[in-house]
Amino acid sequence: MRLRKLNNVIHRDLGYLLAGITILYALSGLALNHADDWDPNFVITRKGVQTPVANDVADVTRDWVLSALEPLGERGNYRSHDFPTPEKVKIYLDEGSVFVDLKTGKGVLESVKRRPLFYHINYLHISRRRAWLLFSDLFAVGLILVSVTGLFVLKGSKGITGRGAILAGAGIMVPIVFILFL
Repeated sequence: MRLRKLNNVIHRDLGYLLAGITILYALSGLALNHADDWDPNFVITRKGVQTPVANDVADVTRDWVLSALEPLGERGNYRSHDFPTPEKVKIYLDEGSVFVDLKTGKGVLESVKRRPLFYHINYLHISRRRAWLLFSDLFAVGLILVSVTGLFVLKGSKGITGRGAILAGAGIMVPIVFILFL
């Protein structure tokens, strides 16, 4: 098999193999890049609630908490509670929490749900597990191979000896410019 044909076969087949992983990594990277704009891992909703008033922290027993959660439909999700201040109780739920002012009974129910798809692919993006690190390293090597073999797919003025060299050089310069000037 000629060298160019072998190069093109490697580029094509490895490119197809890595395409799906690349798309998931790219989606995860976009989500993580904009983490200040939205939470890529969780959907958080907040709703004002009214609970019974309690005169004192001593009145807030497990039974009081469970009865306060009943009208909210959260009784079965109770995990624990504590008192961040003498006037407030925080009730921990399976997927969220309720923060209540004991004097007024006014509070906020915060629900936390995993964002579909993004939670799991973001976990893979930032995972430090040994098996995933090995896979990520192999993926990175595969991307390097696809990039290098891609340089030699076309011949002539559209290939690496013509326009391809200019575009590849520009691709190298973009991150360098960002590093030096921004």
